[in-house]
Amino acid sequence: MSGAAGRVGLVLVSHSRVLAEATEALARQMTGEAVAIACAAGAGDGGTELGTDATAIAAAIERVCGPAGAVVLMDIGGAILSAETALELIDPAIAARTRLTGGPIVEGAVAAAVRAAAGGTLDQVAAEARQALVPKAEQLGEAERPAAAVAATDAAAAVAVAATDAAAAVAAVELAIADPGGLHARPAARLITRAVAFDAAITLENVTAARGPVPASSLIALASLGARRGDVLRLRATGRQAVEAVDALAALLQRDAPAAAPAAPPASCHAIPVAPGVALGPMVRLVRSMPEVPETTVDDPAAEAERLRRALVLAAQDLGSALRGTDILDAHQALLCDPALVDEAIARIERERCNAAWAFRQAIHAAAAIYRRLDDPYLRAREADVHDVGDAVMRALLGGAAAVLPDGPPAVVVAEDLTPSEAARLDTRRVLGVIDRRGGPTSHAAILLRSAGIPAVAGAAALVPDAGGARAGLDGATGEVWLDPDPETTIEIERRQAALRASRRPPGARDGRLRLACGREVELWANVAGPSDARAAREAGALGIGLLRTEMLFLDRVDEPGEDEQAELLAEIFAAFAGAPIVVRTLDAGGDKALPYLELDAETNPSLGVRGVRLSLARPALLEAQLRAILVAGRGHDIRVLVPMVSTAAEVSAVRAALERAHATLAATGAAHRWPVATGIMVEVPSAALMAERLARQADFFSIGTNDLTQHTLAAERGHPRLHALADPAHPAVLRLVRGVVEAGHAAKRPVSVCGEAAGDPGVAPLLVGLGITRLSMCASAFDAVEDALAGASFADLAAVAEEALAVDDAAAARAARAAARRPG
Repeated sequence: MSGAAGRVGLVLVSHSRVLAEATEALARQMTGEAVAIACAAGAGDGGTELGTDATAIAAAIERVCGPAGAVVLMDIGGAILSAETALELIDPAIAARTRLTGGPIVEGAVAAAVRAAAGGTLDQVAAEARQALVPKAEQLGEAERPAAAVAATDAAAAVAVAATDAAAAVAAVELAIADPGGLHARPAARLITRAVAFDAAITLENVTAARGPVPASSLIALASLGARRGDVLRLRATGRQAVEAVDALAALLQRDAPAAAPAAPPASCHAIPVAPGVALGPMVRLVRSMPEVPETTVDDPAAEAERLRRALVLAAQDLGSALRGTDILDAHQALLCDPALVDEAIARIERERCNAAWAFRQAIHAAAAIYRRLDDPYLRAREADVHDVGDAVMRALLGGAAAVLPDGPPAVVVAEDLTPSEAARLDTRRVLGVIDRRGGPTSHAAILLRSAGIPAVAGAAALVPDAGGARAGLDGATGEVWLDPDPETTIEIERRQAALRASRRPPGARDGRLRLACGREVELWANVAGPSDARAAREAGALGIGLLRTEMLFLDRVDEPGEDEQAELLAEIFAAFAGAPIVVRTLDAGGDKALPYLELDAETNPSLGVRGVRLSLARPALLEAQLRAILVAGRGHDIRVLVPMVSTAAEVSAVRAALERAHATLAATGAAHRWPVATGIMVEVPSAALMAERLARQADFFSIGTNDLTQHTLAAERGHPRLHALADPAHPAVLRLVRGVVEAGHAAKRPVSVCGEAAGDPGVAPLLVGLGITRLSMCASAFDAVEDALAGASFADLAAVAEEALAVDDAAAARAARAAARRPG
């Protein structure tokens, strides 16, 4: 922004994209385009979810931080942590010119923007933001005297005036405020912007209220005057242009306020944007068929309580079939075990002798009411989860099926507060888009719709009635909804659809191979947790599945899945990648992935306990059953078996022996299966990285899991809120281990890939490629960002940057080396 050159820039960090953008608009009413302001707010696609993203904050700082520096304002808790992390991601020189301030985000942004527009220094702008609540506190009587910072500013102004009085011209005038709003933010901002143009020290004093004098360079100081319409101000200037300054500013202060702009009419045709995309088609309503809950009593409360417990198990299986492979399943499982629901329902059965369905429904209604009354919209959205769990239990107790779509062509679906399991069951081949009459952008259903790429809006009850209408259109990015659109509107919707399709890479445009400028190829594989992930990854052009997380298929189970069930689920995933390579990881349970049916012992430090291959070898029947299921499902497919959490060569030998026994058992029974299969290891433990040369004798390939490797190398638990910046895979210690594995793999002619989150991190993936990694496995949605990060680079360029990253002291410097290499010149 041209007007921002040479001035301090601002970054607004908020959990809410809407709040940040509204704050920016408010600040720009004061300064126009004079100050560079960037919003780094929200999470997920388009920032529609509540949350903050350190990477987005780092990018925002880099956009606005010029020679004068940048000030970052944050709203609450996690925003501060994310901003601190962002400083670790950027060039140290830029970080040194960046100030994080504890000032309030709205008032602080306005005050800081005005001070920056007036040419304030970095420290002055940051101080202005910090003190932004002082005028409000004074006006409300919450401060007995002007804040120390304002008093200090007053004193400094008085000293400056006194020092120049003898040697410079002095001009002064008293005048009454004409603006009906007094000296409020906008006229004060105009006065500051005008005052900075004069070669003079300028102060204002509220004679009527006996406040001041204060300098005319600070919005907070001017606000502390509490000047209202009719109050007499003393305007005083000292310096070469004192007379001109007083004349110009007096005229400005006595000008009547401009007429307020008429309020914009409410956008009644808009719902809440949930998932981007444009949809148009016939409209259908999600059909729910819940049985009526009886109010009957029972003769045997103990038996009825046991019936409820069995229903809870069946409900877990029902929800698991829909939500398998998602983090949302964990929340549902927690509700199914929540004493506030289960114990309350059982107590009601015992106390009132009511039937299980009635008792549990009362508990659900009570829990839902608690969520409904919460102020936080994210927590309030969890009400739908409570109802989802309740519906599953009702179906288990009374019969009935999950909500279904009526037969017909692909359509726009209208739902009444879509639940997570309903969202997960939607078939993307039949659903063009979703209009949720209730719901919101932070619900778990909304998260699933975004993940599935289904355009959606919520909160549309006022726009779409619960009955009627034949056709509907929606824009999930803007929230617009059209019911039975006319021909002109239909043309506009179709135009938007065409523009959106043109902006995306068409299916088949990616062949899973990215070619560097020198011609060297980097393969893009996908990390997958279930059938829907696999289909999406194949459509995105993944070369193969680099990591199939089998434990995600069974996180919901309270009973052990049989071999046939495992084989059936695996076969569904394998079918999506027919003809392509598929790496299947054996059960990686334990640690932060506790499977209920395993009944694992509590451990003091589960991340370093019986998990991964250790658990599998401790339960050989469990391991061999899974291996047989993999081999049966893998018939006709190019599958490879991956062993997690390997620490020693003996563990690899033991799994190979179990694999041989699984093959022998299947062969003896005549069961068709895949054989032989390559067996590789996850390099997630420093001992495995350091012994890679020896382990290459046992393993057919290496797959580096950077999540755990980073955690164990730096002794920093992943997910720990205070160690996020430390647990960075770009740390030179982690990169050195990666290089050692690559060298050992190449020497033994063993393929080496990276399947941890670092593979999909555009700030780290180039370093990995520079170290010799040619196979990156990640979430398919990260393909575009990684391709952009590698675009135009040659292997020699990346190798040189990787060497620089190995030679620095920390992750921030390693990332900075990469960032510096991307800058022209």
